[in-house]
Amino acid sequence: MDIRQLECFVAVAEELHFRRAGERLGLSQSALSERISALEHELGARLFFRTTRQVSLTQAGSEFVRDAKKILSDIERSIANVRHTADTDIRNIRVSGVDEAISMIMPQALLEFRGTDPEVHVQLLEISSSEQHVQELINHRTDIAFVRRPCDDDFIVSELLQRQPIFVVLSSKHPLAMLESIEVSDIMTEPIVGYPKHARPILHEALWSGFRKHGAQPNVVCEVIDKSTLLQFVSRGLGVALVPEWVRNIAPANVTFVPFNSFEKAIELYVAYRKNGNSKSVSKFVDAVRRVVT
Repeated sequence: MDIRQLECFVAVAEELHFRRAGERLGLSQSALSERISALEHELGARLFFRTTRQVSLTQAGSEFVRDAKKILSDIERSIANVRHTADTDIRNIRVSGVDEAISMIMPQALLEFRGTDPEVHVQLLEISSSEQHVQELINHRTDIAFVRRPCDDDFIVSELLQRQPIFVVLSSKHPLAMLESIEVSDIMTEPIVGYPKHARPILHEALWSGFRKHGAQPNVVCEVIDKSTLLQFVSRGLGVALVPEWVRNIAPANVTFVPFNSFEKAIELYVAYRKNGNSKSVSKFVDAVRRVVT
């Protein structure tokens, strides 16, 4: 079944005359009759009673014509919406991102963007895994994504925004809080608030790789995803944890951050978007992000 068959059926149902319906659609009477017959065969039901003098709807045809008109109306409205959006570059951007981007970059970027495009609605989606963000871009469920790893391919381009060192966060009362830097050897016996590997793979690897070099395993007392929750656990003395530098901006007063020297890689943040098919609003938003992080 296709749209043209539905249009033919509705035209005949309204005209109750194959010749007039054919003229309305620009089809010959025989071509129109073939399309109606094909539709009836696909549906498994007769839609019209036909004689040499009269055409009328069957009961099935009477019921189906209402649905067919609604389908065609919905399609017409959807096409009009798409064309309107394309013509006016409306009015909706979907942005997904890791917690740093949502907390530290998005507020400033959104203010900057609204200065140039105040009528565009921005939807935010926070997901902990960069891999999920990339998939959302590929599936056209988001337009811009902030991710931890570069993801350049035939469909997506990414730009490095910043690099940040890793710190150990611990209660300000902890003896290690007085150190200028911390090595894995310093926290061998410490209880640690860790992260699930699937949610925070870089920080998870930063912790576990350091311990593997010493032939040991970290004493992870619990795993959390949310940084605010982690900070509350640390502030109450539940354990120490690894965090990127930006977390200092949301930390309570009773914790201390000490540089972690046992993991050489910095934590990176990228902005990613599709190479093709973006609206002007998407490009403007990425420009706003660039200005904010410069």
